[in-house]
Amino acid sequence: MRRIFLIAVLVVGTAVNTLAQDGCIDCHGNRQRMEAAGYGGFYVNPQEVKEQTRMPATCAECHLGNAAALEPGAAHQGMARLLVVANRGLTTITSARRLPLQYDTNAVNRIGIAKLKDGKPVRDPGVAAISWHDKNRETLTQDFSVMQKSCGNCHEREFREFSRSTMGTNGKQSQYRGWLSERGPHNCGPWFAGNLETMRATTAVPISEQSSRINQKTCNACHVGCLDCHFNPQPRDPKDPARGPHSFVKTPPSESCYGNGRGTICHAGPEDRRRGAGYFGGSFSFPEGNEPDVHLQAKVGCLDCHESTRSAPNLGHGMVKRQAGDSCGRCHPEAVTSHAASRHRNLACEACHIQRVAGYQATYWGPGKVAGTPTPYFKFKAYYGYLPEPILIRDQAGRWIPVKPFPMAVMNQKTAPFKPGLHWRYPLDLPELKRTDDAWGYVGLFGGLPENNKALLWIQMDKLSHKIGKSRSCVSCHDTPDGAQIQQVTWEFGDPGALPFTGSHQVVADRTGLAIVGIRSEKIDLETSYTLSALAPWVYLKDAWKIAGNFALPPLPDRSVLQKFGADPEGARREKLLHR
Repeated sequence: MRRIFLIAVLVVGTAVNTLAQDGCIDCHGNRQRMEAAGYGGFYVNPQEVKEQTRMPATCAECHLGNAAALEPGAAHQGMARLLVVANRGLTTITSARRLPLQYDTNAVNRIGIAKLKDGKPVRDPGVAAISWHDKNRETLTQDFSVMQKSCGNCHEREFREFSRSTMGTNGKQSQYRGWLSERGPHNCGPWFAGNLETMRATTAVPISEQSSRINQKTCNACHVGCLDCHFNPQPRDPKDPARGPHSFVKTPPSESCYGNGRGTICHAGPEDRRRGAGYFGGSFSFPEGNEPDVHLQAKVGCLDCHESTRSAPNLGHGMVKRQAGDSCGRCHPEAVTSHAASRHRNLACEACHIQRVAGYQATYWGPGKVAGTPTPYFKFKAYYGYLPEPILIRDQAGRWIPVKPFPMAVMNQKTAPFKPGLHWRYPLDLPELKRTDDAWGYVGLFGGLPENNKALLWIQMDKLSHKIGKSRSCVSCHDTPDGAQIQQVTWEFGDPGALPFTGSHQVVADRTGLAIVGIRSEKIDLETSYTLSALAPWVYLKDAWKIAGNFALPPLPDRSVLQKFGADPEGARREKLLHR
């Protein structure tokens, strides 16, 4: 009977479509059948799926595979699968999962992979990351062929525009084709893919192809596909049929910009770790618990300030303007207008309204292990602590902006072509969509280490834009008569290579330059096979991190004004020292 039925299906064209639509549901829509096979958690209610996706697509149109096949092996052939990435080697785990995604209340890691322990589901400690099925299982980066066959099959224009966008092409980070690219060395490291020979030529120790691939995988885990923004899985809610493991959203929520519960990936890393002045703060910040941006509490989302196709259709799908432009004026017109007429009109809003900057307070790239594989480029980044107030510098247009200067080094370099001093990663004459206000200061190429010579030193100075809150005090900027900015930084190291230790340093920005001085810590106990020069080169290089230039704030011509209005903001507003 089955053979006759299949022949009939091939004759009647409409029946083929019906079978393709229902083939997956024959198994996954049958709870008893799935439970008998040991995969009860993968039972699917077709009506729930329709309400959660809000799309008419069939299973195979999203997941691919062969919906017309009758056997599981054949039906799953060519199917795009969720990628579960192992800690060891960052390889994709191919064994079938017995349990569906697990959900927690922690915003950082609310989505997890579970395994059974003593008959109960527990988080699998062997899992490093989760990526959705529009990623390549070998490289962990976007799989455009899967995107085109799935999302792009119905959303052709959106797929085409996204594939050309900065996010779709990894347009910013891929420009760092080594430590010596025209954009300078970067805290995130170089783009390893396709640049192995270039890096080998400038690195004094061997780099294996395997370590280069694994280093690149750590980069790729952050770079997005369609599902990172629009797929929003969550626990089922009996009161809201649109909530569940197949939930989609048209407008990406702010949480999706921060990895949407799959760790500190996407913008969570650059904002709350590297810059240390992130939008979410809280459990995303390092150290944990830093105050979030006031706009989070006011439910102002990322796309309310940063233009996208929602507000500017001509941008193209997947393009989001990095420069928020005049977005402050949309909600605070009086403050923006009065600020433009005040004594502080040359300060960006963020210059006064960001305090207590967390995240990295130092980072060093040296020999270590990534996912169990030896590499000359492990990122010793967990110097987590606080810069009480940002350092203010003039941007390329002469406006004062807040930055978090911290020392950086990459070991075992042969040469460096840079000129000591302040540099801008993206010049002012670039189009707005390609520009940033991030700066860096080249220090030099240093010897003097017992191993891992030579060390290329720079000062990372990304512009801070989030963690907007209560304004800093007048004294915090104008305490010194000569305009010098001095900040005491405390931190704790917690990466592999050594037992945790605490330390501190000072950031000094004055008329002669910008420097990181007085780096010191408690006793450092190294772990086996690690060297002090790899994770703490400052022990040997002391106060080497300094660049020349005038980084002092303009001194007050009349310091009695500070005494009169420093504790009187209303009076300062009347005198047009501050905005209303």
